[in-house]
Amino acid sequence: MSDGRIRVAVVDDQPLFSAGLRMLIEAQDGMDCVGTALDGEAAVALNDKERPDIMLMDLRMPVMNGLDATRRISASGHADETPGVIVLTTIKHDLAVYDAFQAGASAFLTKDATPDQVIGTIRDVHGGAAIPAVRETLAIVHDFGRPAPRDRHLDILEPLTQREREVFLLLARGLTNAEIADAGYISEATVKSHVRGVLQKLNLRSRAQVVVFAYENNLVALRQP
Repeated sequence: MSDGRIRVAVVDDQPLFSAGLRMLIEAQDGMDCVGTALDGEAAVALNDKERPDIMLMDLRMPVMNGLDATRRISASGHADETPGVIVLTTIKHDLAVYDAFQAGASAFLTKDATPDQVIGTIRDVHGGAAIPAVRETLAIVHDFGRPAPRDRHLDILEPLTQREREVFLLLARGLTNAEIADAGYISEATVKSHVRGVLQKLNLRSRAQVVVFAYENNLVALRQP
């Protein structure tokens, strides 16, 4: 939006929970809730109609679950044309969350998250400078990731420039834009440009998906956080 407001959609099959999130979002400066949906199929239609910046997506719903909806939405356009998906889950350390990252989700929230955590995660995903809850995200990829059975070489990164490869490997470790800038002796504005190039050239949707891609292709070895 030209006025800089963050447009958020809420997808959850529990109307009371969904209504609470809507009220929370609409109470914030610079945020609007542009719609709600009760299942994944309705979420896809809502995305097509409203084109939100952020979509809060329950993973377990009738008709179409949140994982399939995330895949459908991710496939509906380029990364800059689709919303940042934040999946909602009752279990923090869950294979379903990993699968959501693989499908292009940017972050996750447990349903007992505080209002500050919800709003902070929305702002972090919209800002795109870091992976929200990075330690938990790296732990999920470490524990549920499915690396290829044989080593793959850096030729999988052939579309990237040398500097973009360097940024990719730092992204894959969960570093923020500021940390990447310090490590590479470059400005944060330059980092943002390289991150955008990495995502576009590798057809990835989020920083979390970069971590998954790197781990599954044996380009990084994540330590247990």
